Amino acid sequence: MKKKHEPLGAAAAFGLLVLGPGVGALALDASPAWAALETKNYEIPPGPVATALRRFAEKSGAILVYDSELTRDKTTAGLDGAATINEGLARLLSGTGLSYTLAPGEKAVSIVLAQNDTETRNDASGATPLPAIDIGAEEGRPRATGRPGLGQGPGDRRTGYRAESAPTTLKFDAPLMKTPISVGVVTRQAMDDQQAISVGDALFTNVSGVTPSTAQLDVFKVRGFFNVLGNMYKNGLMEYRVRNLDTTNLQSIEVLKGPAAMEFGRGEPGGVIDLVVKRPLTTPYYSIQEQVTSYSGTRTTIDATGPLTEDKSLLYRVNGTFFRTDSYRNFVTDRNFFVAPTISYHPVEQFRINVDFEYQNRTWVDDYFILPAVGGAPATIPVGRYLSSASLMTSMPDHVERTRIAYDMSYEFLPGWSLTNRLSYSSMATRNVNIAPLGFDQATGVLSRYAFVVPGTTDRTFATNLDLKGKFQTGPVSHSILLGLDALKNYMPINLQYQPILSTINIYAPNSWQIENPYSNPVYSKSGQKWTGIYGQDMLSFFDDTVHLLLGGRFDWAETSNNKNLKSAVGAEASYVSTYNTAFSPRVGIVYQPQPWLSLYGNFTQSFGVANSTRVGVPLAPQKGEMYEGGLKAELLDKRLTLTMSYFDIFKTNVPYTDPTNANNTLLIGKARSQGFEFDLKGRIDDNWSVIANYTHDDVRTVEGASSYNPLTLITTQLAIAGAKLPGSPRNYGNLWVKYDADGELSGWSLGGGLTVVESALGDNANSFVLPGYTLVNGMIAYSTKIAGYTVTGQLNVKNIGDATYYQTAADRYTILTGVPRTFLGSLRLEF
Repeated sequence: MKKKHEPLGAAAAFGLLVLGPGVGALALDASPAWAALETKNYEIPPGPVATALRRFAEKSGAILVYDSELTRDKTTAGLDGAATINEGLARLLSGTGLSYTLAPGEKAVSIVLAQNDTETRNDASGATPLPAIDIGAEEGRPRATGRPGLGQGPGDRRTGYRAESAPTTLKFDAPLMKTPISVGVVTRQAMDDQQAISVGDALFTNVSGVTPSTAQLDVFKVRGFFNVLGNMYKNGLMEYRVRNLDTTNLQSIEVLKGPAAMEFGRGEPGGVIDLVVKRPLTTPYYSIQEQVTSYSGTRTTIDATGPLTEDKSLLYRVNGTFFRTDSYRNFVTDRNFFVAPTISYHPVEQFRINVDFEYQNRTWVDDYFILPAVGGAPATIPVGRYLSSASLMTSMPDHVERTRIAYDMSYEFLPGWSLTNRLSYSSMATRNVNIAPLGFDQATGVLSRYAFVVPGTTDRTFATNLDLKGKFQTGPVSHSILLGLDALKNYMPINLQYQPILSTINIYAPNSWQIENPYSNPVYSKSGQKWTGIYGQDMLSFFDDTVHLLLGGRFDWAETSNNKNLKSAVGAEASYVSTYNTAFSPRVGIVYQPQPWLSLYGNFTQSFGVANSTRVGVPLAPQKGEMYEGGLKAELLDKRLTLTMSYFDIFKTNVPYTDPTNANNTLLIGKARSQGFEFDLKGRIDDNWSVIANYTHDDVRTVEGASSYNPLTLITTQLAIAGAKLPGSPRNYGNLWVKYDADGELSGWSLGGGLTVVESALGDNANSFVLPGYTLVNGMIAYSTKIAGYTVTGQLNVKNIGDATYYQTAADRYTILTGVPRTFLGSLRLEF
C-alpha cells in the first residue's frame, strides 16, 4: 500500500526510519547502538538502489521509509559480507551521489540521506523541497526499467557497468579499491546492452588484456597467455574442457589478472576467467526475449525467479535458451539448447545454500580455423570459404550433451567468521570431428589435410573447495584471513579415435564434397588429472585503514595420467602411467590509499601451471609463471566511474605449441615474457551517459627458445627462438563503448556506440607473416516502455558496421581465425 506525505526538505525527504528487527511500524523502540553495532551477513548483488535497500531491510529486519523518486535512476555496486547498519548503508550508497548520517532520535534511529548544495546535514537547512515520500514504493513487484524517467529494471539486469567487489572470484570480502589485484568485470547490463550471446562476445571488448585464441575449446588469452585445456571457472570451480558457453544464466564475468594460483590452483600466469551465475530473487520476476540475427539466426531466452515459500526462505530461478543459426562460413550450422534451474535455501540469517543444475544439448557442423598464409599475409580468399571437408562434416556433425550439478554453501558460525563449501560435478558426452592442415603449396594453392574423428566419449570432472574466512584485530591491525583447500579430478576412459589422411583441396577452387573414409588410422587414448591444494592468506589493514598488506601462499600436489601406447585398447591400458608434481606458490601485495578515492598497489605472484602433454597425451614438463605488477585504482565523479591502470611483467616457462611437422607432437618454449600496460575505465559519467573504455599495450615474446636452428628453414620448422613474438599477439589494442539513456520527452530511448582498434600482429613462431590491423564500429538503439503493466524493450545492435575484413588471431601459417562480417541482431523482451 502506498501513502503520500507532504513535501519535505532534501535532508528529510530521503530520511530512512530504521526500526529494530521484529518491531512494527508504530513500535518505535530501536536504539542507535543496535543500528550502529550489530553485524549481519549480506549478499546483495549490484543493481538498483531501491531494490538493494529493500533487500538490506529484509536482511537486517529493519523498516526503511524513503522518497522513491530519489532512487529511481540510481544503481549500487551491491554489498557482500558482514556489516553493521552503518557500514552496510555506506557501502550500498557508495558511488550513488547519496550520503547519510545517523541521527538518533528519542525512540528510533533516523538515517538521513541528502543531496544539497553544501554538505550532508541533520536538518533541512540549505535543502531544496522535493516530492512527497512514497512509502512502500518498492513493495511487491519491480515497476520500472532502469532508464531515467522509467526507474530501475527488474531481474537484477540494470547493474550499471562498474563493479565495487568480486567476492566470488577473490574468495574474500574486500572492496576492489583495497585489493592489490587487477580484476576486470563484465556486468549483466553490459552483456544485455551489447547483446553478447557467447562468453567471448562479452569479454573481448569489455576487459583489457583479453583476446581470442585458436583453441577449439572456450579458451581465451589473458595478457598474452593461454592453455589449450582452458582457464575458465564457474563460481570459483574449474570448467574443464568446455566450449560454446552461453551467457544466459550469467550475472557477471570476472577476469582475475595475473597468476591466480592462490585462489584457484594450477592455472595461467596471465589470468583466469570466472563465470558468476544469476541467483534467485525474493521478488517475482519473469522475462522472455526473442532475438533474430544475421545468417538466419534465432534465439529464445527465458528467466523466471521468485520465492517458493511465504517466508521467502526457499527461492528458485530458471534460465533457459534455444539458439539456432547458420554462419557466414559455408556449410556451418549450429543448434544449442540450454537450461539452468537454481534453488536457494536461506532458513536462518547465518546459513545459505544454492544448488545449480545445467543441461546443454548442442549439435553443430564444426569449423576449425583453416586458412593458410601466402607470402607475408593471409590468403586473399573469401572469409566464408570452408576448407574443411563439407561431405564429412555435414554427414557427421559434432554433438555434445553436458550436465552439471553444483552447490555452494555458506555458514556464519560466529560474527565475522564463516565456512564456505563449493562442489561441482559435470559429465560431457562428445562426438567430434575436426579437420587439421598438414601442408600447403603456395604456388598451386593445394592444401593437404587430415582429420581427428572421435565417434563418442564421455569425460567427467569433479571439483570442490572449502574456505574458512574470518576477521579479527591485533592491536591497531585488522586481519581478514582466508584458509582453504581444494581438489579437482578429471577422467576420460579409454576411447577410440581415428586420424585419417583426407584428400587435398585447392583453396582457390575448392571441392568440399569429395568422398572421405573417416575410419582409418585408429588411435586409443585415456587420460586423467588430479589436483589438490591447500592455501592461506591474510589481509592486514592498518594506519587508519589506509594501508592493506596481502600475504598468501599455496601448496599443490598434481597427478597427470596418460597412455603411451596408442595402437590398441590393451596397449593403452597397459601403458597408462602417472606423473607427479608439487609446487609452492607465494603471493605478496600491498595497497596504499592516500585518499579514499585513490589506491596505489603492487604485487608479486608465482604460479604452478597445468601439466603439458602432446595432443595424444604424452606428458611433458609443467608450466610455471611469475609476475610483478604495480598500478593505481581510482573512483571518480563521486564514485560513479572506476579507473584502473596497471603495469605488469610476466614470465612463463614451458609454453607449449603444436609441432607444424607433426600435429600429434607438442614443442615447448623455454621461457616467454608478457610485459605491458593496461587501462580500464567503467561506469557512469552522469545520469544519462555511461562508458566502458580500455587500452592494452602488451609485448609478448620468447626470451628463451631453441638453442640451434637454421634461419633458412625456420618458416618450416616453426621453432620458437629468443626475441620472436608469440603468434597472434597485437602489441596495442583498445575498445570504447558509450551509451546514452535519454530522459524527458525521449525517456525510454537508448543509443550506444562502440569502437575497437587492433594493431597488426605476427601470425606464427617464425614471425613470417602479418595479421593486418583493423578497426570495428558497433552500434545499438533501444526503446523501453510500459504496456499494460509489462515492460517491453525493443533493441537493435549492429556489429562491424563498416563490414571490415579482419583476422582475429593465428597459431601458425595454416591456422588463422577470420573475423565476423557485418551482423544485425534485433530483439524484443517482455518483463513483468
